Amino acid sequence: MTQLKWEDVCQAFPEQWVLIEAIDAHTNDHRERILVDMTPLKKFSNSPEAMKVYQEIHRYDLSRELYVLHTSRKEPNIIEK
Repeated sequence: MTQLKWEDVCQAFPEQWVLIEAIDAHTNDHRERILVDMTPLKKFSNSPEAMKVYQEIHRYDLSRELYVLHTSRKEPNIIEK
């Protein structure tokens, strides 16, 4: 699968919900998850559909770092809780 930066994902899937897998990521001092490289797994027209697929994948493999994000965001802005 192709590894991309967030801006590449946004260009490839404008104004879409995208299920992505973080390939290279770390947490900064502000508890924000920084996604360096990611792989888009699938695009969606709505968030409920995307979350359903996210949950199906996550149920079988908790080790994968998956996110559902809309490409209208300038940055992913993921805060760890």
